Amino acid sequence: MRIVKNKKGQFIIIAVMMIALMIVSIGAIMYSAGTYYRYEQWEEYIILVEHVKLNTIRLVQISLANYTASANNSTLKDNLNQWQNDLKKAYPGYGVILTYDLADGTNINYYQGLVSHWNENVSYSAANANFTLDIASIGLTGYRFMATAFLSLAILNVTTSTNKITVTVTGEDGMPITDLKKDNFYVDGLNITSVTSSYDPSYTFRYTIECENLQSSSATVTVWDQRGIKVIAKNT
Repeated sequence: MRIVKNKKGQFIIIAVMMIALMIVSIGAIMYSAGTYYRYEQWEEYIILVEHVKLNTIRLVQISLANYTASANNSTLKDNLNQWQNDLKKAYPGYGVILTYDLADGTNINYYQGLVSHWNENVSYSAANANFTLDIASIGLTGYRFMATAFLSLAILNVTTSTNKITVTVTGEDGMPITDLKKDNFYVDGLNITSVTSSYDPSYTFRYTIECENLQSSSATVTVWDQRGIKVIAKNT
């Protein structure tokens, strides 16, 4: 009888252990499934936030390009107002609200977030705005980011004896723009025969614009980067 009782007790203990193991296993599976589901949700929200941010920055760049082509000071403001409405339509039920503050004044003379400082030896075009993103469906409030676009053109040298103009072109944070070709430049009243690029001894990236019949050191150069942003610089 003792043997039977011991076997019965062992069976009960094994059964309880198996049930406990099943409960733990089921719990682990449920937790894993729930975690995966929550991960999938958060991945969706992260993609949404990045989509809004990256496309807002791109819109600021496009607005600056449009502004440098048209001189319409309200370009950035009008585009951002339309973008706010487009976001609400694109994500109904998410509660996406994007607000903005356009740069005005400061050390660069912005007006409605835009400025073009041209016809100087060193000239530039710029756009600047600060944004706040709220997404009610996930409780996101006050996510802040800044969008800037900048292009500068500097005339370093005009050499009539070689028909060459040397310039530098820089973007945000002073980074050199290195992907420009002949079609990205224009020199008033002159035909451009070639555009080459190189680093000078101080490791400054520069472009050499060779023209036909360059007779004066007073030259006006226009550049467009690959985003379509324009700057006009003048060597006097």
